[in-house]
Amino acid sequence: MKNLYAVILAGGKGERLWPATLERPKPFLPFGGGGRTLIRATFERVLPLVGREKVYAVATRELSELIGAELGLPWEQLIVEPFGKNTAPAVGLAALLLGARDPEGIMCMLPADHRIEDEDAFRRALSAAAMAAEKGYLVTLGIRPTYPATGYGYIEGGEPLFETEGLTVYRAVGFVEKPNQETAENYLSQGNFFWNSGIFIWKFSRILEEIGRHLPGLAAAISRLRAHMGKDSWEEALRAAYAEAEETSIDYGVMEKADRIATIPVSFGWSDLGDWHAIWEAVQKDHAGNASFSSELLSKDSGSNLVFSLARKRVGLLGVSDLAVVDAPGALLVARRDRAQEVREIARALAAREEPDWPRLYRLDTRGMLDVVERFPEQCRESLERGRAMELPGELSGFERILLVGMGGSGITGDLLSLALPGVEVITARDYRVPEFVGEETLLIGASYSGNTEETLIAFLDGLKRTRKAIGISSGGELEKLCRERGIPWVEIPAGFQPRAALGFLLFTLLGALEGLGHRTEGLGEVFSVLTPMARELSPGNSPNRAQELARRLHGKIPVVYGAAGATGPIAFRWRTQINENAKQPAFSAELPELCHNEIVGYELAGDFFPMFLRIFLRTSYDHPRVVLRVEVLKEVLRRRALGFVELHGEGESRLAQIISLLYLGDWVSVYLALLNGVDPTPVRPIAELKKRLASEPWDLRGG
Repeated sequence: MKNLYAVILAGGKGERLWPATLERPKPFLPFGGGGRTLIRATFERVLPLVGREKVYAVATRELSELIGAELGLPWEQLIVEPFGKNTAPAVGLAALLLGARDPEGIMCMLPADHRIEDEDAFRRALSAAAMAAEKGYLVTLGIRPTYPATGYGYIEGGEPLFETEGLTVYRAVGFVEKPNQETAENYLSQGNFFWNSGIFIWKFSRILEEIGRHLPGLAAAISRLRAHMGKDSWEEALRAAYAEAEETSIDYGVMEKADRIATIPVSFGWSDLGDWHAIWEAVQKDHAGNASFSSELLSKDSGSNLVFSLARKRVGLLGVSDLAVVDAPGALLVARRDRAQEVREIARALAAREEPDWPRLYRLDTRGMLDVVERFPEQCRESLERGRAMELPGELSGFERILLVGMGGSGITGDLLSLALPGVEVITARDYRVPEFVGEETLLIGASYSGNTEETLIAFLDGLKRTRKAIGISSGGELEKLCRERGIPWVEIPAGFQPRAALGFLLFTLLGALEGLGHRTEGLGEVFSVLTPMARELSPGNSPNRAQELARRLHGKIPVVYGAAGATGPIAFRWRTQINENAKQPAFSAELPELCHNEIVGYELAGDFFPMFLRIFLRTSYDHPRVVLRVEVLKEVLRRRALGFVELHGEGESRLAQIISLLYLGDWVSVYLALLNGVDPTPVRPIAELKKRLASEPWDLRGG
């Protein structure tokens, strides 16, 4: 049939398949048969009937991106909802958009997460339903019940209407909610009650007509969208329409009230895989009735169990039966299969328990790191003015490059100087030695917040052998003494902070001081116009906020932060170190395009070995066009492997504002993540222990 379209609906929380759906939406779980995801199986079974160009999917933006990558659908065939609001608005939106292209078109509305064994029979049923839809009926496929199920809604079939494709089309007398056991047994004995499959077939025009009759709010919202189709105003108008529309299912909102409803009873091995028991029933089992989706299952005196793991893992079962064992990175479920419907209650109870009590968590911050982060814009502004007030000796000018020696929170200053001073080559040395090529054309900067960092002091002395142009910047310590002894300009910054929390003092004081040597930084004014409102938005007083929500998403994960070389690469490094030091947890970073030549290969088994990884892309509008392309390709690769990622964009117009805004967001996230981890963000005991051990065997700076 030329005017037949398939529309796949992907949504729902999948709470009864907890905890697997914590990591992957239900349609992307591998239960479609033959190792396929459910949504791929849905897509492939309808292709022979309608063709690839007439398959569409309706979902939120995040899910749409996953669907596009999984199915290879172009963006034009993805109908993007601003947010989920049950199935009626999704159906109305699809009917509006596709009906505008083909007013006589017929829609097969297919849930993305069903499993069907006999796909030929399924397609014959859709063809028969399309014939009935041509006659003006709203058609639903009714599944002939095989047992008195209490977990499904039912359709009551009336008199037969006609036959087509070898199937009988019946008038649908009514829809019945999920019955109790006695009622379900009565339905089964009567023979004219069928499970409601949620698969519907109708003309675009007919379903819009019935929406207009029974859901006037949704109909009015859809009608207003017509004027915005294909225009820049579409996104804003769509969001407003969804906010106005009724939140209801197409079953309850329309089908239970509409005229001319038909049903076709079918038997093609259908299951909505609504819980772990249904999955166990649908999949292949071993001789003992055990079904396994883990890498290797060894069972002894055990039968009729389901084992599912998102990681490559060996599982042993001993003397147990009728269990569902589900392993995900953040949670483990062990349940009796006959109570699988109750898993939703566990999921909801744990979700409620996981809602952070932020006021209580703030009490973990005993040394005021939250306050320090909130004052970061003020720290930067005051430091810039302090630096501008300094007068550095004129003989320091005329350098061709800057070599900054520094470690940890001080070393990042050199990376950021290279971004803030694009006309100057800036090299950061994180070692005991400086590069051999350093000479008198180089301005040497020793940066150590405490002034006592061993590596920095030794490298600074090494650099002084090669150039007389030098500056020291610290809050005091041995670096101050060394500079005063040798007559080297020393820049003082306030004491009493953790080095990682003193970046504003180091960076912006240097930027101000370097202005006196003829090196002005563009975009500083916009940096402050971006940071100041961010401080208000992300502060503890404005809870919840996007930094807290991102911290929640990272909680229990291992962040892998990606930046672009020469731009956001240093910011990715800063995110990593801040999460390490503040949140006390592992984090990693890498740079584009280099990671495309090595790390990307590790994606092949990442889901098996490290399902807890979550990748973060740091983006600016100044990224190289080829880096932009690489990011898009990487996102597709990650989606195809169901590997999670987050994409963050810098704020403001200038390059520096966008970069610093991403840095500032990362600082907030790292502190909120510390609180979610139940730790005080300030202490860094392993570093303190290391320094204490090194101090027991001191290096003779002046003799060594």
